[in-house]
Amino acid sequence: MFTLFCRAALCAVGLSWLTVGHAQTPPADTLTLAETARRVAERNPSITAYAPRRLALDGERASARLNPPLELGLEADEFAGTGNAQGLGGIELTLALSSVIELGDRPSRRTAIVDAQGSLLAAKERTQLLDSQAEAARLFVRLAALQQELVVARTAQDLASQAERTVRSRVDRGRAPQADLQRAMAATARAQLEVGHIEHQLPTLRVRLAALWGMTTPDFARVDDDALFHPGRAGDFEHLASTLDQNPDLQQLASRERIAAANLRLAQSTSRGDLRWRAGVRRLEGSNSTGLVAGVSIPLFSGRRAQGDIAAASSRRDAAELDSEAARINARATLYEAWQHRQHAIEAFALLRDAVIPRLESALTDTRSAYRAGRYSYLELIAARQELIDARLALVDAARRAHLNRIDLERLAGAALTAADAATDLKEDNHDH
Repeated sequence: MFTLFCRAALCAVGLSWLTVGHAQTPPADTLTLAETARRVAERNPSITAYAPRRLALDGERASARLNPPLELGLEADEFAGTGNAQGLGGIELTLALSSVIELGDRPSRRTAIVDAQGSLLAAKERTQLLDSQAEAARLFVRLAALQQELVVARTAQDLASQAERTVRSRVDRGRAPQADLQRAMAATARAQLEVGHIEHQLPTLRVRLAALWGMTTPDFARVDDDALFHPGRAGDFEHLASTLDQNPDLQQLASRERIAAANLRLAQSTSRGDLRWRAGVRRLEGSNSTGLVAGVSIPLFSGRRAQGDIAAASSRRDAAELDSEAARINARATLYEAWQHRQHAIEAFALLRDAVIPRLESALTDTRSAYRAGRYSYLELIAARQELIDARLALVDAARRAHLNRIDLERLAGAALTAADAATDLKEDNHDH
């Protein structure tokens, strides 16, 4: 069962990252998303705790199948009294067996409740597994994006250093004021500060990611970020919505429905009451004889007394059904919202990549040449540089949001987008580049 859960979770979070493929195997100190999902599935303490819970349910199931026990009773009458009952001379001893015959097939109805609880436990386990792996996938994407932000920050530092050298050359020739050089030097220092800020965040996220599989010290230096700039496509919403039944949260509610229905059937079976029987042998000491004894008892008005329990169980079943329906409606609305966010992030990514950044790179080149020729001021140079840096950071952010929204979609739907879509996206992206 664990292997089945593990495979399902691997398919349900971050499939786009696993299916785009890589040109070469990542370095040994680079963590992949597939390895992340495997570690969480095998080592997360919250998931491993479900093994003893399953064993506990097995014990409950075995107990639910048992019929009422046989009881052996010994009774003593007519002794230690007065008159003929003085002493033990007239004692009457009865040795008897007794038990209860449960009507209404109650053992199988109790077993049905435990089986429904088993389905609920399985759904909870899958929920925990998907939640843990989705959280790991989100941290993985954040780390990948932060690594790319570090690349942008270092590029910004290089551009600031280049600008500083350009300004220094103009100042040395007396073609720019000293204030421009001071501002250029400050810009270089601020770019260096931003690089340090990002470098400080990376180890913190790595520790948080490793903690999800019980490690206090990460054994990886970076995560595989090759697929960050391949956000894929939004996919067809109706196809996603059709997979909502695989959502483990909705499966939990369905299991609660089954438990409520099984409890109702058990309550209905109690309206027939239990048949209690007793049979044995009685020793009559006074007459030195023995005789058989037998008895049967049936409770009266069992149906009337059970009406309250039946009504309560029926109401709980109806409430469980209404909760499930409300959850399905809300899940579909939430799924649509996440799908819209992903679609917007993909569109923003494509626009930044294809229309914004190339033009800003060209504009920076032209502005730098114009500044060297004295046609533009330093303010125009730093504005062109900052616009390009902001656009590159926005590209990373759009890619991050697209992947995070995909993880949310897959977690909501309980199933991943198709591998074929991801492969097609890769081909399209490679063609665009």
